[in-house]
Amino acid sequence: MTQLRMNNDQKAYLIDQVVTLDLPIRKVIRSLYEAALATVGKPLCLAAAEKIASKSKKGDTVLLTTGFPILPKNIGETDGPLGTAALAEALLAVELKSIIITDAYCKDIVKAASPNVPVMIYPIKDKEASQATEKILSEHNPSALIAIERPGWNKKHEYHNMRGLNISSLIGKTDYLFESGRKRGIPTIAVGDGGNELGCGTIIDAVRKHVKYGSACQCPCGSGIAASTPADVLVVSAISNWGAYGIAACLSLLKDFKYMHDRETELRLLNRIVKAGAIDSITLESKPFVDGLPPSLNTSVVELIHAIAGS
Repeated sequence: MTQLRMNNDQKAYLIDQVVTLDLPIRKVIRSLYEAALATVGKPLCLAAAEKIASKSKKGDTVLLTTGFPILPKNIGETDGPLGTAALAEALLAVELKSIIITDAYCKDIVKAASPNVPVMIYPIKDKEASQATEKILSEHNPSALIAIERPGWNKKHEYHNMRGLNISSLIGKTDYLFESGRKRGIPTIAVGDGGNELGCGTIIDAVRKHVKYGSACQCPCGSGIAASTPADVLVVSAISNWGAYGIAACLSLLKDFKYMHDRETELRLLNRIVKAGAIDSITLESKPFVDGLPPSLNTSVVELIHAIAGS
C-alpha cells in the first residue's frame, strides 16, 4: 500500500481545522476564524509560527502572557496556562527563552503549568502598568510578544468576561505591552476563542457583530466585551489552549523538531494546575475540564494535533 505524505502547508491547514472544531458549541468560532483568516491569507497557526521563526534568533527572549480570572471565585481558569506551557516548550526546542506574564490571581496556576519558566506579575493600575511595560521591553528586548487566553480591554479600557461582566479590578493591564511593543516594531501574536481576549482587536467588527455582549456589555461602560487591541497575527481557536498547541506544532514543522505535546502530557499538566487551584470556566469547578469539555474530548483534539504534526 502506498503511504500518502502531507507537506507542511497541508498539515497546517488540517491543524487549523482541528483547533477550530466547535466542541464547546459556542456557534461563533467559524465566523471569528474566517475574519482572522482574511487578515493573513493562510492557516493561522502557520502564520503565527512563521512570524516567530522569522523574527527570532537563538538566544532571544519571547514574552508570553496568559491567565484569565473567573468570577465569582477570582481564580484562574484551565484554558491558557496549558497552551502557554506547551508553546514555551516549543520555543525552548528552538533555543528561545520564555518569560510568562500574568496576574496575582493566576500566578500559582501558571507556575504549576510552567515550573521552569520565569513568571512575572503585571500591575493593575494604569501608571504602574505603563511604567512596567517600558522597563520590561527595554530590559528583555523580546523578539515577540504572545498572548494566550488573556483578557483584552475594550475601547474604554475596561475588561470583561464572556458574560458581559466587568473584571477590570482583577486584570494586570498587559494591553500596554502590545501597544508599546507594536510601536517598537516587536511582532505581536495572540490566541483567543471568544473575542474578549488581548489581540482580538484585529477582528473587533466581527466580534461586535457575532458575539453575545460583543457590542453591549452588562456593566456601566456599555461598550461591549470586544477587545480593542490588535495583534499582527491572531489565532482564533475553539479553545485557546488548542490554538497555542497548533502554533507549537507548526513551529515544529518549520524548524524540524519533534512535537511533544500528547495526551499523557496534557493530562499531567491539567491535573497539576487543577491541584494548584485552576477551575473550569464553564462549570466553575476545580476539575480537569477545559471550557466545559471533559478530558475525553479535550485529549482527542490534543492527539489529533500530535498525530498531524508527526505524520
